[in-house]
Amino acid sequence: MLNKLALSGIKHRMRDYTVLFSGLMIASAIFYMFLSLALNKTFLKSNSPAAATAFIFGFGIVLLAIITIVYINYANTFLLSMRQKEYGMFMMLGAKSSKISRMIFVETFTIGAISTIIGALLGIIATKYVSQWMITALDMHVTHFSSFYLPALVWTFIFFIVIFVFSAIRNSISLRRTKILTLLHKDSQPSKIKRNGAVKAVQAVLGIIFLVIGYFCMWYIGKNAAFIFLGVPIALVTIVIGTYFTINSAITAVISLLKRNTKYSQKGLNNFTLSQLSFRIGDYTKILSMVSIMFALALGAITVGLGFQKQISAVVNGQNYYDVAVHNADTAQKNRINHLSGDDQSNYSYKIDDNKKIIYYRASELKKQPFHYEAFNMKSMISTTKKSTNIADPDVSYSMLQNMMPKYRMSQIKMVNDADYNNIPGKSNTLTLVKTSSFKNNLSKIRTISKEEAKRYPELKNAGGDKYSAYIMINGFFSGLEFMGFFLGIAFLAMLASCLMFKILSGANGDVKRYNMLYKIGTRQRVLRSTINKEIAVLFAVPAGLGVIHVLLGLQMFKGILFQPYTHIEVPFGIFIVLYLCYYLLTRYLYKKIVLK
Repeated sequence: MLNKLALSGIKHRMRDYTVLFSGLMIASAIFYMFLSLALNKTFLKSNSPAAATAFIFGFGIVLLAIITIVYINYANTFLLSMRQKEYGMFMMLGAKSSKISRMIFVETFTIGAISTIIGALLGIIATKYVSQWMITALDMHVTHFSSFYLPALVWTFIFFIVIFVFSAIRNSISLRRTKILTLLHKDSQPSKIKRNGAVKAVQAVLGIIFLVIGYFCMWYIGKNAAFIFLGVPIALVTIVIGTYFTINSAITAVISLLKRNTKYSQKGLNNFTLSQLSFRIGDYTKILSMVSIMFALALGAITVGLGFQKQISAVVNGQNYYDVAVHNADTAQKNRINHLSGDDQSNYSYKIDDNKKIIYYRASELKKQPFHYEAFNMKSMISTTKKSTNIADPDVSYSMLQNMMPKYRMSQIKMVNDADYNNIPGKSNTLTLVKTSSFKNNLSKIRTISKEEAKRYPELKNAGGDKYSAYIMINGFFSGLEFMGFFLGIAFLAMLASCLMFKILSGANGDVKRYNMLYKIGTRQRVLRSTINKEIAVLFAVPAGLGVIHVLLGLQMFKGILFQPYTHIEVPFGIFIVLYLCYYLLTRYLYKKIVLK
């Protein structure tokens, strides 16, 4: 009977539980998505050149587990607050506390089990389609990755079931210790706001100190990669603590200053908004700190992922100046070359001696069409384009031989005049070198030309040397890291925005009375909507602002493996802010639907 009563309670409150179910499903889906990468050691080893990748993902599992526990704790509190009046009525009518505890256990565990199962299935589906989209859109080469990974699924079920068992037990104990009158009048009881200026001042100082230590560790990792195994845990702990102290002290101080400014606080409903924020800040500090850390992780992961994408282009362009190299182009190949955008062609005639040791080029053609090559600086890690009319120079001939067939790459290059060239016995060949306006934009056409060239000359297949072959090799090296960055960034973005949205919406029922009171005394709907927009905007902006600072300083860690980690940083920031803004708009829309008539 109690089990049926608990399940019917869920059924009748399904509309109220929509936010709860959706939040828990998203949490379990993201947890599975992360574990599908973090536990797949074969995937990590085969797609990452960094030996510390498994170590970093191990810390990621711990961090995500802590975040998930905090998140479920909020969900658990929300669940208990929704039913506490009914539980109090049951107890007042004579129901034993042990029976009520059992009913709470069944209800909590059922909600957790259903949301975990559905969330895990959604995680598998999301993992499949998100990974396919990224691999196709970014032309990645990822190996040993599967959207369905059994160990990840098993550990997701174990983790969430254990948490919900403990949550159910905790709810039962909490209810049994609470008086019946307290349960019935929980909403009417005032909340105490603790104000201690000295404690806030100490927190502000400690917050800055911890953040400085964390930022220094990340900077030092960029200088000394061996420090990563010690620096990452230190930075993780100090930045989390520093973020919590900074948010808790700084926001309180800013709200107090704004309240003292009568020109601002007495304008419209600003004083009400500041009071709402002041009332909430003690309860919101943990979630804002957590969201700030996740914001930094998500934005950092996407930024680094895009950094590896740019790394691919920089390294590939540094291998060879010319995008296409074709020998003795036939009509079909000439037609394909002509369809390349902004192509700049150079045609060189060459002959090869019988022993294949010397390749002869016309000096007159090189004088008219200087050969371009990339000179790579090992100190600055930047390549510069140079041109020369003397390809017999050892530095230049090496670049020219990269465009030749494999059997000729150990040969010697000589330049001769037209008369001597005509007297050299053997067939005259033509090497066509093409530089396009953009290798990336012409990639599909270049791929076709390279494959057709390999069909005409089978020795070129998998031989490397041309730019497309270099791209395949380098893309395979970096695309695993790029995939991890984008995948984790998307996962953390969904997690952090869902956490914040769920936390804000879970307290919306308590605000209905306040907004109804303002409405009854004549406050216009437009003013109420504006107040809600400001309040939710602050709650979204605070963790975002601190998260951006974390990312800007945290990118120092990657100076050793990324040429220019801050180049075009506005692209990932813009993408991320747009997605984050969508969550903000959705949250304020749902919040208004609850609190406004």
